[in-house]
Amino acid sequence: MHQYKVQLTFRQQWSDDRLKFDDLGGKLKQLSLRDPSTLWMPDTFFQNEIEGKTHNIMVPNVLVRIFPDGKILYSTRVSLTLSCPMSMKLFPMDRQSCQIRIASYGWTTEDLVFLWKDVDPVQIVRNLQLERFTLEKFYTDYCNSKTSTGFPFRGLHVLFREKQLWIHTIHAL
Repeated sequence: MHQYKVQLTFRQQWSDDRLKFDDLGGKLKQLSLRDPSTLWMPDTFFQNEIEGKTHNIMVPNVLVRIFPDGKILYSTRVSLTLSCPMSMKLFPMDRQSCQIRIASYGWTTEDLVFLWKDVDPVQIVRNLQLERFTLEKFYTDYCNSKTSTGFPFRGLHVLFREKQLWIHTIHAL
């Protein structure tokens, strides 16, 4: 099994009616929290994670905003090492596809459903530099699974596909 590393800003948004508040006639747009541990949060995890860490340089790299309608935005910086089942049978003519799989650890589809944001669910930085690969496209989709206990889970995945690189060899005579 091969692996790759990624650093990302991971954002989740959900609603909690218990946190609705009066916006004082539009004067109060949002509340910010410094400590997200005081909130209920989805038990999100990365299914193909080998190793991961959140960033705490100077201060924890976490943002939590609560909006008057009870919506919560949670954002954090994460570095991950993820597994990727690469096939090198046609090397150097093969194309690799790696994914990030996101799911709930314990909440079933009756309790928690993951949905991609409608517009720009994944943003890639311009001039992205990848070691040995050139990113061609990415695709977002849903993945459903059932555990050995029979409970259904719905997750998300994003698939990254590399460009096919043709290597031309020039022989000098």
